Amino acid sequence: MRPPTSFVRSSTSEPATESDLLSLVTEVLRSRLPRGWSIESGEVISIEGGLRPDLIVNVSAPDGATSRLVVEVKRGLDAVRARAASDQLDRYLRVMRDSGVDVCGAIVAPYTSVAIRKLLAERGVGYVDATGNVRLVCDKPPFFIETQGADRDPWPSPSELRSLKGKATGAAVRALLDFIPPYGIRELADRAGVSAPTLSRVVDLLDREGLVDRKPRGPVQSLDWDGTIRRWVLDYSVTQTNRVATYLDPRGLEDLTTKLLGTERRYSLTGSMALPEDVSVAPPRLAMIYTSDVAGLASSLDLRPVDTGVNVLLLEPFNDVVFERTVNRRGLVAVACSQLAADLLTSPGRAPTEGEELLTWMKDHEDDWRT
Repeated sequence: MRPPTSFVRSSTSEPATESDLLSLVTEVLRSRLPRGWSIESGEVISIEGGLRPDLIVNVSAPDGATSRLVVEVKRGLDAVRARAASDQLDRYLRVMRDSGVDVCGAIVAPYTSVAIRKLLAERGVGYVDATGNVRLVCDKPPFFIETQGADRDPWPSPSELRSLKGKATGAAVRALLDFIPPYGIRELADRAGVSAPTLSRVVDLLDREGLVDRKPRGPVQSLDWDGTIRRWVLDYSVTQTNRVATYLDPRGLEDLTTKLLGTERRYSLTGSMALPEDVSVAPPRLAMIYTSDVAGLASSLDLRPVDTGVNVLLLEPFNDVVFERTVNRRGLVAVACSQLAADLLTSPGRAPTEGEELLTWMKDHEDDWRT
């Protein structure tokens, strides 16, 4: 197989025209197919009321077997557009298959979010974007091309929220995760103590990425909470978003647990020690505790500040939402599962694996952690 050549465009340069986007498809095929395969533009024919696909590429194997890759181009691809485009592709493919043609389909766009890629894959539709996210599958002749590009949109509109960083943004994400839809923006904002404009901008970002189901300017009907957590942690990190101080409890975490049970200071436990009892993990080796008074809690728990041999992290939180909707874990105050999942997924060591275990548990116990 030929060494692949680059087809990923610069993140500072969004494809300017539909032709630029369509050329990505042929660039991918030329760079990824083995020697002996050939591609050429096919005749674009009209079907059903004059509908025409944007591009047809004839892909031929060395034995001469040929499949037609039918391509639709979209300048923007949210969940609604992705479903509509895949439905339109399906009509093209059915007509061509009924006429005895081997055919497969793909959508090309400047950027496809994780959720949109998942949606298209589940519908059996390929995709190509200008950041390098690619999935092209054909059965006859068989070929499969898949590459990973960006997980954030490098070209958001100037008026759109660009990331889920920030105090208010994090609190808005937590509200969306913790409360069960349907809910209106103002209703949820009042309930969660965040501003309606902030919550609206967060919902708009999640909507563009295919994680929210709602009618235009209407209430949120459903939320992909697993996908929302994974999108949040692209911009959030427990050890970078929060201020961290490192300590040692010389008597170990069992002694720390006893002291936490007796403290009157406000805290919220996160990390491995905050996991539900029926999540199967190894014994914790590191305690992670949110507190608004790091020095005061450290003194109360008789912790020693250290740079090495650390077994306790005290976290000054990015937002007091870490103290909201807390739960009781073996007598200790622990963060809500939504916060815990984000913290574990962005912690060092084995914690991301524990985060995946927690997400599995959350899927089976949604009524236990969502309000």
